[in-house]
Amino acid sequence: MNNSEHGFYNNKDLILDEIWALLTKGVTDRSEDFRLPVVVLNSHSGPDARIVVLRGAFQERNTLRFHTDIRSEKIEFIKNNNEIYFLFYNKERKIQVRAAGNATIHYKNKTTEEAWKKTQVISRKCYLASNAPGTRSEIPTSGIPEQYEGKNVPIEESEVGYENFSIIESKIHTFEWLYLASKGHRRAKIKLTDHGSEATWVTP
Repeated sequence: MNNSEHGFYNNKDLILDEIWALLTKGVTDRSEDFRLPVVVLNSHSGPDARIVVLRGAFQERNTLRFHTDIRSEKIEFIKNNNEIYFLFYNKERKIQVRAAGNATIHYKNKTTEEAWKKTQVISRKCYLASNAPGTRSEIPTSGIPEQYEGKNVPIEESEVGYENFSIIESKIHTFEWLYLASKGHRRAKIKLTDHGSEATWVTP
């Protein structure tokens, strides 16, 4: 497909829908590159980055979601500074998206209850670790209790993991979109509000 076939190449009003289409696909399609964004938080010593699994993309609320252990250092970072940044890249479509927003922690509320019910046992297993993520160990360890190592966890026994389960929802206020093309790259900045959006072309 050449560049002229992409409607968004010269029409900034189509870019936002393209972004949300890729984000929505990332939530449900394991093969979609947008499923595994890099997330950057502000730690005590500077920017702190990691890859997360995108668990929700809500265009009507301009909100992105991922899950984490409530004992993770990410929680303290967000409590101290809730600014959050995402970096996505789709290799096939040659589209990079940067997102900036503000994070909210959900723990033991309706949001986490509903998500936990839908969480597969294989994912719940991660929240059964006895120690917090990042705890030092004298030996290689997954952190998962020995009786569950390499085994399926009965769903009723996985329920204890809810104690460590939390959700980070990020209200996005800015997208930066970059499309790489041999004909000439395209880049746009999109500001989001509760009342709409405003897209502006910028030089790549």
